[in-house]
Amino acid sequence: MSTILQTFVYRARPGQLSRFMKDVDHAAKIVSRDGGKIRQWNTANGGEPGTIVIGVETANYKSFGEYAAKLEADPEWRAFLTQVAGEREPAADLISSAMYVEQPVG
Repeated sequence: MSTILQTFVYRARPGQLSRFMKDVDHAAKIVSRDGGKIRQWNTANGGEPGTIVIGVETANYKSFGEYAAKLEADPEWRAFLTQVAGEREPAADLISSAMYVEQPVG
């Protein structure tokens, strides 16, 4: 079984961290309801300074597919994406994204 981890690295725009975190909270509720386990990290050192990493974890490819299908069909998620994409001044900028597959040690 190989855990799947999607990561999204964001940098909040000046003065917009609070607004961005409200967006993250809203998104987290939807993602969790649709089957993703969401976590977030603030950059402590290295990497991209001043960024927040959002991680969405699923147990394996099968559960990732089920989660992705639910999320894509979720009307609340679609409305949220439309709202965020339509903002003239977004609260944060996406710096990078990636998908990782767990590799067992040994």
